[in-house]
Amino acid sequence: MKNPTDSKEILNYVSGFQTKAQGIRRFEGNPYVKGDNIAEHLSRLMRLLICIAPQLKAEFPGEQDLVEKVLVTLHVHDDDEVIDGFDIPTALKVHNEKDGKEIVDFEQSVFALGDVVRDYLVPLFRSFRKKDTLVAKIAKALDNIAGNQLVIEQEIGLVNPDQARFAIEYAEKVRGTSKVVDLLIDAQIQQIVEYRKIALNNLKDLPANAEKLLQIDVLNHVLDKAKINLPLEQL
Repeated sequence: MKNPTDSKEILNYVSGFQTKAQGIRRFEGNPYVKGDNIAEHLSRLMRLLICIAPQLKAEFPGEQDLVEKVLVTLHVHDDDEVIDGFDIPTALKVHNEKDGKEIVDFEQSVFALGDVVRDYLVPLFRSFRKKDTLVAKIAKALDNIAGNQLVIEQEIGLVNPDQARFAIEYAEKVRGTSKVVDLLIDAQIQQIVEYRKIALNNLKDLPANAEKLLQIDVLNHVLDKAKINLPLEQL
């Protein structure tokens, strides 16, 4: 930082983005998930990353500053949504459709922070959009895993075979970048399958059609995205 003006811009930037991120809800229209905003999602991602940081360093010993770069990437990866003021639910989103515009908008959002900060942040944000580096691929994998966690924690959505199948495919699509991350994917898919087995043996408080839905093999189920956000009673 060259002068107090730079410091003031940084404080204003952090305050503005944090406040907006806290007000942008995720999972809009999903009847199975309550709560979560972008700020909470970022906090979850940071905790997920620090829990596997030692293993990532061991897996990629030649990658300098890997964890730092993944952390920074995760912190800014949803800034396009903060800038826009809303989040399109994952199941409805057309991914990579507006990458060019999002990169330009992000560059403009950090312009006042100065060349040094801008040159540090913009390449990581751009790379996340392009998925062209190890850092970006790990960040995307963790983003998908963390995105699934609320559905799994709140459980009821997993009774819907299409919601459960979507979560499985969302995790599977980011497999293959890291052995450490792949173990998380394996564990998450196992959580989904195990919950459905447990729920099938304890149908109390579930809708009348839950038994039929839980008998579907979600590992081989063909996803119908149109049914992801339908209440159980309509399936």
